Amino acid sequence: MWKTALIGALSFPFSALSFFIGWAAKDLRAGLFAGAAVFSVFFAAFIISVCFIKTYTYLDTVLPLVFSVLWSAALAPFSFGTALFSAPAFIGSALMLGTCMALAKRWATDTRWLIFPAIVFLYEMLPLNIPGQFDDMFALSGSVGYSLILFLRRSWPLIVKELAEKHLRGSRI
Repeated sequence: MWKTALIGALSFPFSALSFFIGWAAKDLRAGLFAGAAVFSVFFAAFIISVCFIKTYTYLDTVLPLVFSVLWSAALAPFSFGTALFSAPAFIGSALMLGTCMALAKRWATDTRWLIFPAIVFLYEMLPLNIPGQFDDMFALSGSVGYSLILFLRRSWPLIVKELAEKHLRGSRI
């Protein structure tokens, strides 16, 4: 997980550097675009790295939420009056991804079911939207529904089995 954290941490200085280079080379808009593009590449590498981690800690499951708050704070000054970025949807998708990561870790389920929440997380990160809130809510509710179905299929039987074993052990005493 250290490689993944390093990728995430390096995204900020390289994004700032590309922002200043773009601003110096052309104008503020080019700098913003360059910074956002570099950050998006680093962030995509971060998410891909998270999906291929064999083992991770519960602390690692909080990282998507932390990065979403930082990214939302970074984009907030540039998105006033424009519907290009929805911070609540992005933070919600980060919370969904972190929750799915924690559930996958707790009950040792297959990590492939993190792919859809990760894709929605990446989509919400990009400052590209269909006007209005439809696409954000559609993507987020799709991620929640998909994750809930997989939770009920894969994790819920394990939870019930674990609770039943605890109950049976407790009644034998």
